[in-house]
Amino acid sequence: MNGPLWRRPFRLVPNRVSYLLPGGEMIDEFLGLERGAAPGASQMWVASTVQSALPGAADSRSYILPADGGGCLAEELQKDPAAFLGKAHAAAFGADVGFLLKLLHSSQRLLVQAHPDRAKAEKYFHWPHGKTEAWYVLATEGEACIWAGFRPGVTREGFAALIERQDTAAILGCLHQFAIAPGDVIFIPAGLPHAMGANSLVAEIQEPTDITLRAEYIRPDGSRLPPESLHSGAGMEALLDCFDFSTAAPKEAVREKYFLTPARRPVPGGEETTLIGPDVTGCFGLARVCAAGPCPRENPSFRVLLVEKGKGELSGGGVTLPLKQGTEVFVPAGVEEYLLTPKEEELAVLECIPPPLKHRTAGRKAALYTSTAGALPAKTKEMR
Repeated sequence: MNGPLWRRPFRLVPNRVSYLLPGGEMIDEFLGLERGAAPGASQMWVASTVQSALPGAADSRSYILPADGGGCLAEELQKDPAAFLGKAHAAAFGADVGFLLKLLHSSQRLLVQAHPDRAKAEKYFHWPHGKTEAWYVLATEGEACIWAGFRPGVTREGFAALIERQDTAAILGCLHQFAIAPGDVIFIPAGLPHAMGANSLVAEIQEPTDITLRAEYIRPDGSRLPPESLHSGAGMEALLDCFDFSTAAPKEAVREKYFLTPARRPVPGGEETTLIGPDVTGCFGLARVCAAGPCPRENPSFRVLLVEKGKGELSGGGVTLPLKQGTEVFVPAGVEEYLLTPKEEELAVLECIPPPLKHRTAGRKAALYTSTAGALPAKTKEMR
């Protein structure tokens, strides 16, 4: 392909990331591979400029498909952030896209955890992003569930005692359990205690950081992580400060607050569903576009796309890219509009939307941190 990369949409290589927890078979299937094709790769990071904080982890940043130009996405963005991301975004955020999309599938329950908000990430980890996130359930196998929010009566002191004893059954029992199904959207703000069960494939959009505080270091299979994996060396006070005990509420109140109702509206050529809108958070946005015919899309800044189902094409910036389930596309700010065209069946695409300017970090600080391609300082590296 000819011309500068920022003038045209381009595809990314599927970026599988191995975690300590097993899983990934549902991601294999989503990508059209045999189950077990990528053992241990229980996550896929989409358009990632973030380096995994797992000690000794392989590069978790995304790479451009060789047929579309090749190279590391983070390094390309750093060459000309304004061209790729837009002048306003680059002035506020440097070469940082401001979010990260993941696919998650674990064959075990994830450990009970919470994440810092921006102020606490800065205070305890010297990092400019917190980790507010949201989940969109793509598929489930059999019974699937999550845990979220403290039950009434859970206190900081009582929870700290359970962590000290590593009473994992009691720790989990402090949270509400909810069944989940495909199409569910759950908002997980920084501080909300949560855990994800097995048997689900979830798209998670989050702030671009890799900081997790855990209440457990004994995994469901009985194996143990190092005790420092609880707080990454920041200490127990930091861990407890990052769990928001004000979320304690009855189950239905938690469901009403954090399980979202997507808003649908017709658009030319199909339908758009707002999964995460600006009324929910200023950290990111997520929409689902279903194209039943040629579906024109405006690109006011830049977009990261993931094909949820179907086949088709994306045209814009002088190129036409084939699409299938699992295809990742980066649409630079230099491409003002693009066209989604389905082939034979409806084409469903997830559109990741960057945070509005008023919520972004000051540009000089963002540029400082993004120069490390998302890697946390060595002293804060964590086990997952």
